[in-house]
Amino acid sequence: MSTPTDRLDPEVHAHVFEEQIVPKSLLSQKGSHEHPKAIILGGQPGAGKGGLARSAELELRDDIVKIDPDALHEYHLTL
Repeated sequence: MSTPTDRLDPEVHAHVFEEQIVPKSLLSQKGSHEHPKAIILGGQPGAGKGGLARSAELELRDDIVKIDPDALHEYHLTL
């Protein structure tokens, strides 16, 4: 089965995720929750997503795992 050239090989993807992304996410330092919450923000540039994200961080007392697609670009050269 061939993979498109803009996709990482599954083994490389797993390695990058486990060895580079997860440690920087501080996921291992976060506790588990019986009823976790997710906040998904989307919108055009300048719409106020950053301010909303900061408000959510304050409200949740930094007990969050932030997944920012822009921050993940460094791990995939074609993005």
